[in-house]
Amino acid sequence: MRRPVPIILTAVLLGFLAGGELLLAVSMVFAGVVFLTKSLQTPPPTPFAPSFLPIMMFLFSLLFAAFAGWSIVTLVGLVRLRSWARYSVLVIAGLLAVFGGISAVTSFVMPFLMPVPPAVQNQPAADPAMMRVIFFVIGAVYAFFAAIGIALLVYYNLARMRALFLQNAPVALGAPNTVTGRPRPTAIAVISWIYLVSAPFFLIYTVLPFPAFFLGFIFYGAAAHCLYLFFAVLAFAIGYGLYRLREPARLAVFALFVLFPIQVVVLLTPWGARQFRLATDIVNAAMYRGQQAPPNVFASPGLIVFFMLVACALYVPLLWLLHRHREAFTPARPAPPMPATPAPLAG
Repeated sequence: MRRPVPIILTAVLLGFLAGGELLLAVSMVFAGVVFLTKSLQTPPPTPFAPSFLPIMMFLFSLLFAAFAGWSIVTLVGLVRLRSWARYSVLVIAGLLAVFGGISAVTSFVMPFLMPVPPAVQNQPAADPAMMRVIFFVIGAVYAFFAAIGIALLVYYNLARMRALFLQNAPVALGAPNTVTGRPRPTAIAVISWIYLVSAPFFLIYTVLPFPAFFLGFIFYGAAAHCLYLFFAVLAFAIGYGLYRLREPARLAVFALFVLFPIQVVVLLTPWGARQFRLATDIVNAAMYRGQQAPPNVFASPGLIVFFMLVACALYVPLLWLLHRHREAFTPARPAPPMPATPAPLAG
């Protein structure tokens, strides 16, 4: 069967993504080994002490290798027109649209919110006009990837594309693999996999000596690691629950959304802003090991509030989809009984 041109282009895009992810994974492993064997010193004020760098590099190399494997498997399934590959492309497209959109908005807004950095060590300060150009170019790249993600979401949800991939789908003779007995909507499948993919990122912080800031409170040491582990398990549980159409998982997403405005209100209070600056100072102390940390414009409570408001705006379509498909999370009605077969007449 001849493949449509957009499917071929999607396969090429997945190949480029896999190649870039593998290159990043190999580069991080190589750099981590060099730091371990050569005992290199990082020039001040570079974030992360030398002992932190190999840990960070090895952890992120595993993540990039996993993403590369995911892209390769999806590419093979897409070329073979497998039904599951369409869902995988939709998940990847959703990640591109969400994270690309957030990064693009952040890059476009940053030049107007960040203060002009002062000169350091007799070096002239950065030119604000040049910084705006750099942020605009970076934002345009992120916007391009976000546009690709949106285009893939639209294209692979067309009726003719669903029909094309259903031709190669296995015939399901039994009930759907859900707790409600209803078929799983495509939007719910994509959202569930986004949660499943995001869970490993929380695990990275469970091995780093950083505090956790949550609703104005600072957690240290084992308490911080347990909090990061809790959110990793929660993200995985929500993703798996949504995939199986469990109603508690759907309600948990709405409950987590309530935390956004609460966190915003806390950061707007003097106590919350003071607590956040304290948590930032603790992170800088762990990262720079006594060296003077450069000003971090991303650590401003005002910018954090802005980022959270952007996240809230992007969260609304997700909540709308969960509300729209709420019927899928209710048990399906039992099939009506078959009519009784009349007994054959005697004679």
